[in-house]
Amino acid sequence: MKILILLLVLVSCAQNSKNITHRVKNYKKFSVMQAYTDSKSTVIRVVSPLHIKPEYKVFDSKNNEIKISRKNKYKRSFSEFAVEHLYIRGLNVEEHYTLSISSSVKGWSEKRYFKSLDDNGNKLKILVASCMTDTYNEVGNQIWPKALSHNPDVIFLTGDNIYADVYSGIYLGSQVPTKPNHLWNRHIDHAMQMAIYRAENLKPVFTTWDDHDYGTNNGNKSYKYKNESLEIYKLFFPQGNNDYLKRGIGIGNALTLRGNNFLFLDGRTYRDSPDNKKGYHFGKKQRSWIQRQIKKNGKYNWLIAGDQFFGGYHKYESFEGDHPEQFRKFLKELKDLNEKYVFISGDRHLLEVMKVDKEHIGHSSFEYTVSGIHTKMYPGSLKRDPNNIRVDGFDGEPNYAIFNIEKKNDSLEIGFEGYNLNSKKVNRLDIIK
Repeated sequence: MKILILLLVLVSCAQNSKNITHRVKNYKKFSVMQAYTDSKSTVIRVVSPLHIKPEYKVFDSKNNEIKISRKNKYKRSFSEFAVEHLYIRGLNVEEHYTLSISSSVKGWSEKRYFKSLDDNGNKLKILVASCMTDTYNEVGNQIWPKALSHNPDVIFLTGDNIYADVYSGIYLGSQVPTKPNHLWNRHIDHAMQMAIYRAENLKPVFTTWDDHDYGTNNGNKSYKYKNESLEIYKLFFPQGNNDYLKRGIGIGNALTLRGNNFLFLDGRTYRDSPDNKKGYHFGKKQRSWIQRQIKKNGKYNWLIAGDQFFGGYHKYESFEGDHPEQFRKFLKELKDLNEKYVFISGDRHLLEVMKVDKEHIGHSSFEYTVSGIHTKMYPGSLKRDPNNIRVDGFDGEPNYAIFNIEKKNDSLEIGFEGYNLNSKKVNRLDIIK
């Protein structure tokens, strides 16, 4: 009888274990992300347990070894994991490269594939995603392979790329201060679990943050650990200067690629409290930096932030809703510069397209809100918050978007495709003239 009971328990455990898929898939897998990249160089970030001590080699398509120019290793005394940045130079946009990672520890060996980033041409395909929490990693394991199957040129992660203010699977938000040690550990959790970092074929990733990766719910410049958070974030999402990317203010960056000027904005480090309705959303220094980049880098400017720009229609965070006076001044500054603008945002846990009237910035345009790829969703959100400038969208389902951008004479065509887990739900062609 005892033997029979034991067998029944073992069978039950075996059946239940089939439901826990993400741990099995992630076992003995390095976390690898291709970061800022241009035509001749790239930086690859690797996270792994300290005891693994990985060795790296890079080969071109003819099996010639490409020397890794520099390796930087980052660790903490309280952590069993390390972060490494691999700086690889002398690349060719026509070549395909293999990153081989090996270790003397059994089972820890794999290969990843990557290219450098070509600036030639007038077309660009971008995968945009935001709001990625390991609490919903079962969804992430399903949706990331589908998103990556579109074979984008680049990936934009536009905020809440980790949820640092989660403790043992429980979201505590602003109730508990997120200290630097916890920030580091949560970055490790996300890096080692998420399917995007296990993809064999790497794509250059460019990012900004929002409140949950900043470290505190609805956080602003009063956050005690904002400098430490910035330092840690840059270890896991490397940033630096190359032919395409120029570091900005805080977490901000300017990416010039195929005739487009993508401005990744820091909407947290310099942000005033929403109680100060005359306050700044991006801070004075960053506002000046934005203007300089627009004057310097061309006609089509993409303003990318974690939360919405034109979000005054709802009670949640947005530039328009939290700091309306500076929002109006910001739009006037854009209009006076007499260039073209498109807006990308996240945060809202829904997908929404808004049409921006020409009176605001001198021409008709759009704000595309893409949020979130695997997080808690809220069915009925769009209906509960009517918006008279909304022209498309859906809620209640995990989502990501593909932007197919093409410059044509004096216009920019934006093919926008919004996806849920299983299908394309939004399919638009918007033109900026």
